[in-house]
Amino acid sequence: MRRHMFFAGVALVAILVPSIIQAGWSRTYGGSANDVGNCVEQTADGGYIIAGRMQGKGGWLLKTDEQGDTLWTSIPFGFMGGSAYSVQQTSDGSYILTGYMAATEDGKYHVGLVKIDSLGEEIWWHSDMDWFYDFDSTGGVGLSVYQTADGGYILTGYRQPLIWEDTAGVWLIKTDPEGELEWSKTYGAEYHACGCCILQTSDGGYIIVGYTEYTTPPSPWSLWLLKTDENGDTMWTSGLSDWWFGRGYSVVETPDSGYIVTGYVAPDDDYKYHLIVMRTDSNGNTLWTRMEPGWSLDTLGGVGRSIQETTDGNYILTGYTSKWLDEINDLFLIKLNPEGDTLWTRIYGGADEDLGHCVDQTADGGYIIAGATKSFGAGGYDIWLLKTDANGDTLGVIEEPLVTQSSDWQVLNPIGSQITLRYSDYPQGFHASVFDAAGRKVDELHASEASGTVTWPVTPVTHQYPGVYFIKVEFRSSSAVEKVILIN
Repeated sequence: MRRHMFFAGVALVAILVPSIIQAGWSRTYGGSANDVGNCVEQTADGGYIIAGRMQGKGGWLLKTDEQGDTLWTSIPFGFMGGSAYSVQQTSDGSYILTGYMAATEDGKYHVGLVKIDSLGEEIWWHSDMDWFYDFDSTGGVGLSVYQTADGGYILTGYRQPLIWEDTAGVWLIKTDPEGELEWSKTYGAEYHACGCCILQTSDGGYIIVGYTEYTTPPSPWSLWLLKTDENGDTMWTSGLSDWWFGRGYSVVETPDSGYIVTGYVAPDDDYKYHLIVMRTDSNGNTLWTRMEPGWSLDTLGGVGRSIQETTDGNYILTGYTSKWLDEINDLFLIKLNPEGDTLWTRIYGGADEDLGHCVDQTADGGYIIAGATKSFGAGGYDIWLLKTDANGDTLGVIEEPLVTQSSDWQVLNPIGSQITLRYSDYPQGFHASVFDAAGRKVDELHASEASGTVTWPVTPVTHQYPGVYFIKVEFRSSSAVEKVILIN
């Protein structure tokens, strides 16, 4: 883009030159052990609340400001030895969490429901040991909690009588605003079912997504969708009947009172998990399914962990790529339209395992993702908090008007296993910096000749990993940036 300005008869060329800005950021939290972020939500003050697990301690709650700097942390007693899986800011500015406690000697995990105030202090906590006095009625894990319209809470997860036994059905628990039990229901006990995510729906009932274990007697579905009324009575069940194994991890209600679900399926012929997105009508009838939308490599599988509707009527989801069963590769962020067509895909990660567990749209139109990383941080898994702009980028490229000469370098192939640049008229030699998508400087390019070509990396995909990178050149008091994509 070029425009001309005339001053005292001298023509200068003003070109809109791309410059790097910090459109987002990346933060890790934890020590040398395995620490994982399971859920994130932007809070009313513009910061973030993260629920997860600190190995050796239990459920971990972190509060940060809008830049990801820690304000406080809490390890609630109700999750000692266990984990916190779900958090939501409540109408009074506090936080409600569910997960489980494992610090007992009775051979059980115990569902926990904990309320924390805005400064990280525990207000109250309850467990299945409070709600059920019969030993055989206790034991299980809470995976998702939601504040209901009456000010109380609905949570789901699974029953598990003893740690070494199979799951014993989806557990649905309704409490009052103080966490006192109102009722509980169990579904799919014969199929060893599990409830992974719950929402209160527009009709006052509840929608649960999860899975059933494909055992004897065989379940009609693996990925399972369950709709109840406000009392927890089943209205219908649905799922994917064409796959022998799969799981649903997240569900969102659509404007037409239908549902969009994400998770994975695992066909028995290619030893992969395959990211799945499914849309249903209000009665659970499938409208469409999409498998691995946006993947550029047909050899790559994946798992969807979280999906949300965005303010523009589209959908954002996160999870991780997976080349083989039980393998974790890189965190992904995908935006879809209401028909399931991919608008864009972003992949973040390094040399080791990196994954996204939860995504939330932020007030500025961008996204916040919580998960875990082995590639970055202090060792083992660390909680990974990733903030992006509305396009899913942590580094943005803007155009700033600079009075300069025309471009004297260009990228010949912006996508490939090696990237080639051509440059000219650099008397002192050519120099450039390479940044990854999280804004870290990962490499430098140097050539002593005044004109020529430069290839990066020197050998195809050695110490650098497939993904999005930015090459920045500074010369003659100006700078320019080009986006490139490294592939295998």
